Amino acid sequence: MNYALMTLALLYATGASAQTLAGRDKWADSARVEIETANTHGDLTRLREAAALLERALTAFPDDPLLLHYLGYARYREATLMQGKKPDSKEYRPILEAADSLLERSASKLQLAETYALRSSVLGQLIGSNPLRGMTLGPRSNNAMERAVELGPNNPRVWLLRGIGAMFTPSMFGGGLDKAEEHLTKALALFPNDNPAPPLPAWGHAEVHIWIGQLHKRRNRIDDARQAYNRALELDPDNGWVKHVLLPALDRAKS
Repeated sequence: MNYALMTLALLYATGASAQTLAGRDKWADSARVEIETANTHGDLTRLREAAALLERALTAFPDDPLLLHYLGYARYREATLMQGKKPDSKEYRPILEAADSLLERSASKLQLAETYALRSSVLGQLIGSNPLRGMTLGPRSNNAMERAVELGPNNPRVWLLRGIGAMFTPSMFGGGLDKAEEHLTKALALFPNDNPAPPLPAWGHAEVHIWIGQLHKRRNRIDDARQAYNRALELDPDNGWVKHVLLPALDRAKS
């Protein structure tokens, strides 16, 4: 659904005025920019400040689904940054649980493909390597991703998150590196024509190159991985994960 149709549907569903939604959009777009900047720099403090901004916005626009989406997205990014800094810590689990709840609330009012794709990813991370959690959360994660694809068959962020999920899912459960490469390659092809209107989600173009680089590295294609990381930096020159973690890791692997 394009943004104009989504706004019209929301007007009818909530009884909100166009002026109210315009005010909401300013908050959502400011938060969107802050989340992306914080994530690029690996800045947890700034990311939490973006979440606080959204919490204030929700006092002015209670239960607004787009603000709930971005707050859930902020929590998702917070949890993934925490995992990167402390992989063995479990402190991020409550953050993921909060993200899941926020995204579920958003989806109950606004059918946004990214909301379902993010929720699928969050549930997948909550499963981790625990087969017992997989029995209950696995079907919910799969259902959320199926709904995301249904809503956004040509949405590159949906295919990006689907590809990332496949990298961490055993092939016997529909994942594996071949599936990941298929989904990430599809996302890569879709991004050049991706032009969502603000304040809709617009992240992921540099990120798909990062994950394709990760895929190449897992297959010991070191030169291909480097090329993918360098392309990511062309799109997002300040990306600290690529500059300070991924490229140095390639140098160590090659030496």
